[in-house]
Amino acid sequence: MVATYGIHWFRQDLRLQENPSLLSLSKKVDQIIPIYILDLNQRIGSTSKWWLEKSLISLYDSIQKHNGKLNIFAGDPEKIISSILKNSNVKYVSWNRLYDPYSIKRDTKIKSIVTSSKIECDSHNGYLLNEPWNIKNKSGTFFKVFTPYWRHCDELLKLKDIKFKNTKISYANSKFKNEITIQDLNLTNKKEQWIKKIEKYWIPGESNAKLQLKKYISQKANNYSVGRDRPDKDLTSKLSPYLHFGEISALEVYDTVNIEKKIDPENKKKFLAELGWRDFSYNLLFHYPDMTHKPIQSKFNKFPWIKNAKNLSLWHNGKTGIPIVDAGMRQLYKTGWMHNRVRMIVGSFLTKNLLLHWKNGEEWFFDTLVDADVGSNSAGWQWISGCGADASPYFRIFNPILQGQKFDPDGDYVKEFVPELNNIPKKYIHNPWEMSMEDQKKYNFEIGTSYPTPIVDLSLIHISEPTRRRGISYAVFCLK
Repeated sequence: MVATYGIHWFRQDLRLQENPSLLSLSKKVDQIIPIYILDLNQRIGSTSKWWLEKSLISLYDSIQKHNGKLNIFAGDPEKIISSILKNSNVKYVSWNRLYDPYSIKRDTKIKSIVTSSKIECDSHNGYLLNEPWNIKNKSGTFFKVFTPYWRHCDELLKLKDIKFKNTKISYANSKFKNEITIQDLNLTNKKEQWIKKIEKYWIPGESNAKLQLKKYISQKANNYSVGRDRPDKDLTSKLSPYLHFGEISALEVYDTVNIEKKIDPENKKKFLAELGWRDFSYNLLFHYPDMTHKPIQSKFNKFPWIKNAKNLSLWHNGKTGIPIVDAGMRQLYKTGWMHNRVRMIVGSFLTKNLLLHWKNGEEWFFDTLVDADVGSNSAGWQWISGCGADASPYFRIFNPILQGQKFDPDGDYVKEFVPELNNIPKKYIHNPWEMSMEDQKKYNFEIGTSYPTPIVDLSLIHISEPTRRRGISYAVFCLK
């Protein structure tokens, strides 16, 4: 009897467990041919390439332990899949869906080509909690505001009977003429120093994703509602890059946290809402496919953004003279990640203090973050700059001094990444330029020499007393 084969095309689902496409194929075929194609036309940042390489190595080893082989390709997925189908006894092709405009257009075309060849082609949801086209408000349209969106989605999820099946799957050990090795993908240059820095902080791969989730539940979950805003404390889950590359599914994370009785309701609610924001970002991207480069609110199309290459470079390198902004940007370059509270602070500073276009920030984050996700990154930058669907108003500004004093009260976060300020007293750690000449001499510190003078005058921001207490300010800019 001739064995039947099915292709599973790995993309952002680099895991073997809780993988809907693999599970579906395992019921139809004798063996699964696992493939990965580096689509050269798909946008991917430098730091993401590092993570991808490590994740593929981990996946390759996992499949090998199951006596199979991950077949690696680079190029046009349409041509590569068509070539495989011509030279093999494949009866099925399957993958887990992606939701950015490029992937939707590409995958729709490939599915049409495969089915026209009399080969069954399926796709599945292995990435989101709820897919964009399934979520409608009472008027039958999509949600543009996060809170009602997530309330609706959370109710739907709680009605689901979520069950995970770890079925035994047989993987093929196939060979193809045009396949290459992971090293041949040339994703990273091992000689670059930034790679060596990032490797100290992360271990990509499915098994480590599960360990990260366990660590979060056992050590951090019951401090999340407060801790998620404290960059000076290690109380966030650090699951975002694992979720982005699909080394763990959002549904597994949701279900595991939701049923965990040791996590109190408030902390559980806050954490699950962050998973909801991830879904909401893709909901927006699906309905606003241009949002990676165009503002959702069209009135921002003519906004008078400033072009200032020098200030942008200083922001990139964490040399703005604003301690918590510089700490965040240096954390990003050193570790490939930045605390979410600080992402909002540096984003507000770029777009509302420096008046530089949010796209500058979106592009830098996309290239440098290990969790550079097209949906969340674009939605986040549109939110902080005020031009998104459910955005913070443009005149709402995160005052970096007050934010630092509130969420990094002892300056531990700043001192970790801006060591020039290690000897500065707590009173001035977030505003060292306010030190008197006498104090500067006392602490062997000179503003402008030991640490940069601020590149923008924060005193131009008028801070009302009610908003001062919340660490948020409102500004009126005089554009010259």
